[in-house]
Amino acid sequence: MYPALLIARQFINKGISEGRPITPMKLQKLIYMAHGLHLARHEKPLIAEKVQAWSYGPVIPDVYTRFKRFGNHPITTPIPTLDWEEDLDSQAQDSINFAWDIAKDYSAIQLSNWTHIEGSPWYQSVSRSDSGAIDQEPIDNEIIKEYFTEIIRRDVGE
Repeated sequence: MYPALLIARQFINKGISEGRPITPMKLQKLIYMAHGLHLARHEKPLIAEKVQAWSYGPVIPDVYTRFKRFGNHPITTPIPTLDWEEDLDSQAQDSINFAWDIAKDYSAIQLSNWTHIEGSPWYQSVSRSDSGAIDQEPIDNEIIKEYFTEIIRRDVGE
Protein backbone atom coordinates (compact mmCIF):
# COMPACT_ATOMS: atom_id res chain seq x y z
CA MET A 1 0.00 0.00 0.00
CA TYR A 2 1.13 3.49 -0.80
CA PRO A 3 0.14 6.94 0.42
CA ALA A 4 -2.56 8.33 -1.87
CA LEU A 5 -0.47 11.49 -2.36
CA LEU A 6 2.24 9.39 -4.00
CA ILE A 7 -0.31 7.98 -6.45
CA ALA A 8 -1.66 11.50 -6.98
CA ARG A 9 1.83 12.68 -7.89
CA GLN A 10 2.06 9.96 -10.55
CA PHE A 11 -1.22 10.98 -12.19
CA ILE A 12 -0.54 14.72 -12.02
CA ASN A 13 2.91 14.40 -13.55
CA LYS A 14 1.64 11.93 -16.18
CA GLY A 15 -1.11 14.37 -17.17
CA ILE A 16 1.32 17.26 -17.47
CA SER A 17 3.91 15.27 -19.43
CA GLU A 18 1.24 14.12 -21.91
CA GLY A 19 -0.28 17.60 -22.29
CA ARG A 20 -3.46 16.52 -20.46
CA PRO A 21 -3.30 18.22 -17.06
CA ILE A 22 -6.02 17.01 -14.71
CA THR A 23 -8.33 18.75 -12.27
CA PRO A 24 -8.53 17.77 -8.60
CA MET A 25 -11.86 16.03 -9.22
CA LYS A 26 -10.46 13.97 -12.08
CA LEU A 27 -7.45 13.18 -9.91
CA GLN A 28 -9.77 11.74 -7.25
CA LYS A 29 -11.52 9.53 -9.78
CA LEU A 30 -8.24 8.31 -11.31
CA ILE A 31 -6.83 7.33 -7.92
CA TYR A 32 -10.10 5.59 -7.04
CA MET A 33 -10.07 3.72 -10.35
CA ALA A 34 -6.43 2.66 -9.99
CA HIS A 35 -7.15 1.53 -6.42
CA GLY A 36 -10.16 -0.50 -7.56
CA LEU A 37 -8.27 -2.09 -10.43
CA HIS A 38 -5.40 -2.91 -8.09
CA LEU A 39 -7.74 -4.55 -5.58
CA ALA A 40 -9.35 -6.60 -8.35
CA ARG A 41 -6.18 -7.64 -10.17
CA HIS A 42 -3.73 -8.03 -7.28
CA GLU A 43 -6.03 -8.67 -4.29
CA LYS A 44 -4.46 -5.89 -2.23
CA PRO A 45 -5.09 -2.17 -1.80
CA LEU A 46 -3.09 0.36 -3.80
CA ILE A 47 -3.59 3.18 -1.30
CA ALA A 48 -3.35 3.14 2.47
CA GLU A 49 -6.16 5.65 3.04
CA LYS A 50 -9.86 4.85 3.08
CA VAL A 51 -11.94 6.11 0.18
CA GLN A 52 -15.04 8.02 1.32
CA ALA A 53 -18.44 8.53 -0.33
CA TRP A 54 -18.87 12.29 -0.89
CA SER A 55 -21.44 14.18 -2.96
CA TYR A 56 -19.38 14.07 -6.17
CA GLY A 57 -18.32 10.48 -5.75
CA PRO A 58 -15.45 8.66 -4.10
CA VAL A 59 -12.92 10.96 -2.40
CA ILE A 60 -9.61 10.46 -0.62
CA PRO A 61 -9.63 13.24 2.02
CA ASP A 62 -5.83 13.78 2.10
CA VAL A 63 -5.78 14.30 -1.66
CA TYR A 64 -8.79 16.61 -1.48
CA THR A 65 -7.15 18.76 1.19
CA ARG A 66 -3.85 18.97 -0.69
CA PHE A 67 -5.31 19.99 -4.07
CA LYS A 68 -8.60 21.79 -3.30
CA ARG A 69 -6.92 25.17 -3.90
CA PHE A 70 -6.97 24.40 -7.63
CA GLY A 71 -10.78 24.33 -7.61
CA ASN A 72 -12.00 23.07 -10.98
CA HIS A 73 -8.81 24.16 -12.76
CA PRO A 74 -6.18 21.74 -14.05
CA ILE A 75 -3.09 21.15 -11.93
CA THR A 76 -0.34 22.37 -14.25
CA THR A 77 2.67 22.37 -11.94
CA PRO A 78 4.56 19.08 -11.62
CA ILE A 79 4.66 17.69 -8.11
CA PRO A 80 8.26 17.31 -6.94
CA THR A 81 9.56 14.21 -5.25
CA LEU A 82 7.99 13.86 -1.83
CA ASP A 83 10.24 13.69 1.24
CA TRP A 84 8.91 10.28 2.20
CA GLU A 85 8.54 8.97 -1.34
CA GLU A 86 9.11 5.31 -2.03
CA ASP A 87 9.44 3.48 -5.31
CA LEU A 88 6.29 1.98 -6.73
CA ASP A 89 6.40 -1.71 -7.56
CA SER A 90 5.51 -2.93 -11.04
CA GLN A 91 1.97 -3.91 -9.99
CA ALA A 92 1.25 -0.41 -8.68
CA GLN A 93 2.70 1.18 -11.81
CA ASP A 94 0.59 -1.18 -13.92
CA SER A 95 -2.60 -0.20 -12.06
CA ILE A 96 -1.83 3.50 -12.52
CA ASN A 97 -1.11 3.07 -16.23
CA PHE A 98 -4.21 0.90 -16.73
CA ALA A 99 -6.47 3.47 -15.05
CA TRP A 100 -4.86 6.30 -17.03
CA ASP A 101 -5.29 4.51 -20.35
CA ILE A 102 -8.96 3.82 -19.61
CA ALA A 103 -9.92 7.24 -18.23
CA LYS A 104 -7.60 9.88 -19.69
CA ASP A 105 -10.07 10.90 -22.40
CA TYR A 106 -13.00 11.34 -20.01
CA SER A 107 -13.83 14.56 -18.19
CA ALA A 108 -14.00 14.81 -14.42
CA ILE A 109 -17.79 15.11 -14.67
CA GLN A 110 -18.07 11.99 -16.84
CA LEU A 111 -15.95 10.03 -14.36
CA SER A 112 -17.95 11.40 -11.45
CA ASN A 113 -21.19 10.35 -13.14
CA TRP A 114 -19.72 6.89 -13.71
CA THR A 115 -18.98 6.54 -9.99
CA HIS A 116 -22.64 7.33 -9.22
CA ILE A 117 -24.10 4.48 -11.29
CA GLU A 118 -26.61 2.37 -9.42
CA GLY A 119 -24.80 -0.56 -7.85
CA SER A 120 -21.41 1.18 -7.75
CA PRO A 121 -19.41 1.13 -4.50
CA TRP A 122 -20.26 4.81 -3.99
CA TYR A 123 -23.96 4.10 -4.54
CA GLN A 124 -23.86 1.17 -2.11
CA SER A 125 -21.99 3.16 0.54
CA VAL A 126 -23.59 6.57 0.41
CA SER A 127 -25.85 7.48 3.26
CA ARG A 128 -27.98 10.55 3.43
CA SER A 129 -28.87 12.51 6.50
CA ASP A 130 -32.46 13.50 7.20
CA SER A 131 -31.82 16.78 5.35
CA GLY A 132 -30.71 14.88 2.24
CA ALA A 133 -27.06 15.81 2.65
CA ILE A 134 -24.57 13.07 1.93
CA ASP A 135 -22.44 11.96 4.86
CA GLN A 136 -18.80 11.17 4.25
CA GLU A 137 -18.96 7.42 4.75
CA PRO A 138 -15.98 5.14 4.11
CA ILE A 139 -16.33 2.78 1.16
CA ASP A 140 -15.29 -0.74 2.09
CA ASN A 141 -12.38 -2.09 0.02
CA GLU A 142 -14.17 -5.42 -0.38
CA ILE A 143 -17.09 -3.69 -2.14
CA ILE A 144 -14.64 -1.81 -4.39
CA LYS A 145 -12.77 -5.03 -5.18
CA GLU A 146 -15.95 -6.95 -6.09
CA TYR A 147 -17.16 -4.11 -8.32
CA PHE A 148 -13.90 -3.76 -10.23
CA THR A 149 -13.48 -7.53 -10.52
CA GLU A 150 -16.84 -7.64 -12.29
CA ILE A 151 -15.91 -4.71 -14.57
CA ILE A 152 -12.66 -6.41 -15.56
CA ARG A 153 -14.42 -9.73 -16.13
CA ARG A 154 -17.18 -8.12 -18.21
CA ASP A 155 -15.41 -5.34 -20.11
CA VAL A 156 -11.75 -6.30 -20.28
CA GLY A 157 -11.99 -10.07 -20.37
CA GLU A 158 -9.27 -10.79 -17.82
